[in-house]
Amino acid sequence: MIFEAGQRTPLVELTPTSCLIKGECYPENISEWSEPVLKTLEDCLGNDESEFKVDIELYYFNSSSAKFLFDFFEFLEESAEDGKAITINWRYRAEDDTMQEAGEDFEEDVSACSYNMVLVEGDSE
Repeated sequence: MIFEAGQRTPLVELTPTSCLIKGECYPENISEWSEPVLKTLEDCLGNDESEFKVDIELYYFNSSSAKFLFDFFEFLEESAEDGKAITINWRYRAEDDTMQEAGEDFEEDVSACSYNMVLVEGDSE
């Protein structure tokens, strides 16, 4: 399932074995945007695949989107606790201290998932 990037929303690609979130995330109505994403994530995590890989590369998100990310990581953590091998790659650019710190903060909330801070070289937009 692909949720195309909008002016205020990131690209989200969800498959039975992976998820990519890339772009900026500050939708006017976070619930309207995030509910179908979280529902699709839940469906993907409920499959029989044993591994799930997540790549997150955000350039900006607001406080409402931080709540979405918290819920997103909570789904991942619960699935990992149930036995699914989940790898999260938080991708950030060297000049973006804010996104690096955000990734480090989210890392503290997940213990059952494998979590990697990935420095992105150059401009990957």
